[in-house]
Amino acid sequence: MKALLVLCAALAGAWSSRDCPALMIDSCHCAAERSKEFNRQSVRVKVVCDDADLTETMQPGSLPNTTVSLILSNNKISALKNNSFLGLRALERLDLSSNLISRISPGAFHDLTALRRLDLFQQQDWLFLC
Repeated sequence: MKALLVLCAALAGAWSSRDCPALMIDSCHCAAERSKEFNRQSVRVKVVCDDADLTETMQPGSLPNTTVSLILSNNKISALKNNSFLGLRALERLDLSSNLISRISPGAFHDLTALRRLDLFQQQDWLFLC
């Protein structure tokens, strides 16, 4: 039984690395999961770069085109440029919360036709005077 568990873990790791190639940023990680829809055999990829000290979004070509969830929260991203996420047509969730975003170019979200959730929540330091 133990050998079977080890074999399953090894196969899962090989499957995951095939669909989640090594990202250029060490503090990011990628996880693959099978689609929950019965008729879809595609792989869904989640890329997490939470609290990675990023100052700009990653190059879209550096991410798997099967990425459905991209978490870029708690970074230092200040601007979203045109075509920041070009080629990520499967992207359903984009989390840019807790960044320093002050400028968003009109074409920043161009071609994100599958996007269902966008999080731009920015924490503010509040000053209360009593």
